Amino acid sequence: MSAVLAPIKPAERIWVVGAINGDHGALKAVHQKLALRVAPGERLVYLGNYWGDGTAESVVATINEILLFRRYFIALDGVDISDIAFLRGASEEMLTKLQQLQFAPNPGDVFDWMLTRGIAGTIRAYGFDPANVQSIMRQGAHAISQWTSQFVDSLRRHSGHSALLADLKHAAYTTDGQLIFVHAGLDGSRPLTGQTDTFWWGGSMFESITDRYYDCARIVRGAAGSQTGLIEREFTLSLDNGAGRGGSLLALALDGQGKVIERIDSNGA
Repeated sequence: MSAVLAPIKPAERIWVVGAINGDHGALKAVHQKLALRVAPGERLVYLGNYWGDGTAESVVATINEILLFRRYFIALDGVDISDIAFLRGASEEMLTKLQQLQFAPNPGDVFDWMLTRGIAGTIRAYGFDPANVQSIMRQGAHAISQWTSQFVDSLRRHSGHSALLADLKHAAYTTDGQLIFVHAGLDGSRPLTGQTDTFWWGGSMFESITDRYYDCARIVRGAAGSQTGLIEREFTLSLDNGAGRGGSLLALALDGQGKVIERIDSNGA
């Protein structure tokens, strides 16, 4: 399959972490509990939206926390680098496009659209004022190019942040075909390699899935927009509990068929 998809070896327990949205406190609470439970032979999949619209300090600390826990997990005896996967969320898709805005036909409009979807916190995290950037987006390609260059430099000054962004996958799947992991959406009429931007913006398509997708037992997503909570349906599982938006962060251990066998909540067990 395509290099943007992450193959995951089947396991008795596959841990999945929902959309974090720059909520460092929630992520740290989940990691503290997860460190006591995750073991070699298990898998770990983060389902996107690591950057978010929180404070600058919280967003930066969230990415650093992810990098630290990845290091911890990989260092466990018997764990392979392929046992962990990070999906690209809508926040990461916007962060990638943000660095290329000088090439957009209408950069000002694109930036305004990003602001309505929470990019401001990410911009503040790397030392910029969203209102000032909004003004720059009306000043032409040269000014925008200068700003994006400055932004990229600031991002790179945070060790590991650019590397994490570059390493993200569009989706993941178990190599036995039983489980598929996506950020927010999936078009049930198309194969994984033909989803275009549905993974980030096709939430309504995910919610309309009522039939088996190829031979997959369950499709798991981490971001659900307004449909928060643990939502289990016959062929789908959604675990966005509102982290970064006044709710909590969920991490679940799933069996090989996508059944929930253990649950961690940043606000509870």
